[in-house]
Amino acid sequence: MAGNLLLLLWLALVIVGIGAMQWGASRASDALDAYAGRAGMRGTVTGALLGIATASPEISVNIVSVAFGWPDLGLGAALGSNVPALPLIILLSWLSLRSAHKLGKAAQAPALKPTSVGAAAGEPPLPVVAPTAVEVQALPYLLIVLLLAALTLPPRWAGLQPLDGLLLLAAWGVYLARALLRPRKAPAQPHPANKAPITRALLGVPAIALGALASVVAARWLGDAFGASDLVVGLFVIGLLCALPESFAAWRLAREGKTTTAVSTAMADGIVSLTVALVPPALIGAAVGDPALYLVNLTFLAFVLLAYITFNHFRRGQELGPSRVSLFVGAYAVYLAAVVYLLSR
Repeated sequence: MAGNLLLLLWLALVIVGIGAMQWGASRASDALDAYAGRAGMRGTVTGALLGIATASPEISVNIVSVAFGWPDLGLGAALGSNVPALPLIILLSWLSLRSAHKLGKAAQAPALKPTSVGAAAGEPPLPVVAPTAVEVQALPYLLIVLLLAALTLPPRWAGLQPLDGLLLLAAWGVYLARALLRPRKAPAQPHPANKAPITRALLGVPAIALGALASVVAARWLGDAFGASDLVVGLFVIGLLCALPESFAAWRLAREGKTTTAVSTAMADGIVSLTVALVPPALIGAAVGDPALYLVNLTFLAFVLLAYITFNHFRRGQELGPSRVSLFVGAYAVYLAAVVYLLSR
């Protein structure tokens, strides 16, 4: 009885820690979103900026896990927040508009008008992602996944090395520069100075730091109790819980006509998680604890991004209809089956 209560307390501490990190990240996101709005930036560019804030929990978790000598936990958290993000966002965006349509709210908001070409009157609208998301987000994301695989999987230089960290950081810098140099959707408008978002962002910094410390220590204790490896704990405890709040934001954003921002932010978050967040374990020369499981995660990410790019229309963008939902959610189910198989061997 006492042992079960202790497990619940550690689990609660993980959730509280992740909640604190998400709260701090959302404060930083608000500040960046306000800046992007004043500058008249496109949704894909806004997503690139917001990705810096939304990936701050993964960066903090990697710093803390390296400090305690558990780099695999941070690596798992970075991957675990990436893998479910796009399938969840695509599913929730589609479900959000379907539920609003069924409740008769389609006529109450411009965002709920049919957005797909050829959508018949009375049919549920489809969330659509702007075509520029491929060039600005999806393609760089795929290239970074392939770069990470090339740097960490070959036996001669398996794992993360200091040079790998520098290369990943440089790749992120190129991606961010390209995104920020995109033309604005409208001229920047004068806006009165408002220090509130910046103040809230600064208040979020200690919340992210303390949340990372609490979640890493508690998750490691849970892993020891259940005999799970650090990589598995990072993937399915910290990483998955970090991904859920960001993914569920797609429900609201889809109804506001901001599916492009939701998808772009998720991709930007993934890019930061697989570059900047992996610099701390790279600096100490961290090895990959379970290469087979690591490969399955990278393979799934590469497949999802390749599928997204393949089905994108260069003018209409990506229509997130039932076929797309089935493809990405089905792929995630196959991924889970592969993970279960690997862990049961």
